[in-house]
Amino acid sequence: MISRRNTIAFLALAPAAAWAQPAPGMHRIGVLSAGYNPKAKDHPNFPTFFAAMRKFGYEEGRNVVYEARNADGANVRLPQLARELIAAGVQLVVVTGSSEANAMFRATATLPIVMIHGADPVEQGFAVSLARPGRNLTGLIAVTSGFSAKAFALLTEALPSAKRFSVLGNPSQVTYRDQRAELERVADEKGLTLLPTAEARRPEELDTAFARIAHDKPQALFVQSDALFFVHRKRIIEFAAQQKLPTMYRFTEDAEAGGLMAFATFYRDLYGRAPAFVDKILKGAKPGDIPIEQPTRFGLWVNLKTARALGFTFPPTVLARAERVIE
Repeated sequence: MISRRNTIAFLALAPAAAWAQPAPGMHRIGVLSAGYNPKAKDHPNFPTFFAAMRKFGYEEGRNVVYEARNADGANVRLPQLARELIAAGVQLVVVTGSSEANAMFRATATLPIVMIHGADPVEQGFAVSLARPGRNLTGLIAVTSGFSAKAFALLTEALPSAKRFSVLGNPSQVTYRDQRAELERVADEKGLTLLPTAEARRPEELDTAFARIAHDKPQALFVQSDALFFVHRKRIIEFAAQQKLPTMYRFTEDAEAGGLMAFATFYRDLYGRAPAFVDKILKGAKPGDIPIEQPTRFGLWVNLKTARALGFTFPPTVLARAERVIE
């Protein structure tokens, strides 16, 4: 594996000197994820979050209790899970993305919400501005406007002769239409055919979506950013391999698991940063006064082993722009 330093440095975690002990007493924190169990030992990112919480002085069982709820990739379950967390009497809720933030934001206008990653909350109506959110949500952004367009453009650059592209998307994701619109703009500019989105809202709908893609006979596949596709990335990667489809994914873990390429924010960094927001709120700060931070560390990951299996060769221009190359 070859690693290159990104030209944009990520915001550092709060210095050790700033890590003060939390206020005495037991804190009850809600965690809402559209993916799988945040407390699962094999979760790729949440161990980073809990480790950072411990550095701020929050020890589970001693002075903090986590009420975790997850939808296993089914966004339709999020509103009910949000209500459950409110009923559990949590002091604040940590949410992992835009769909989770939307469910929580609609369920309460007063309970503090910390978003680990998601789309621009101003565009989604969750905040008045990034500098001064003004409402009950703060945290971090994983993707900004144009991020999907950039990822799609990289896929087309990797496949200069391809003209037909399929898309796998989840209509229950709050940024679903925005992501599709960005892809359509790129396709129009380049004179490419963007096939109708193969849709899946739940795990059991993935096979139908796969059948749609196979029927359409695309030359490449673009997977939109969504928790359902993160949870079931192995199924999607296996499908792409069977169909010999070069595919762009939206999480670095996808490339690590055998996906051809992924253009993504370094989500693990965001999970390590989010506890700083939690700590401020538990110490009395209002979420509406805490600036929302934008992503500053992201990049393209490519998997050469998968490329060889597909009989595919990355153009030198694409390899030169890769943040990480998996051999």
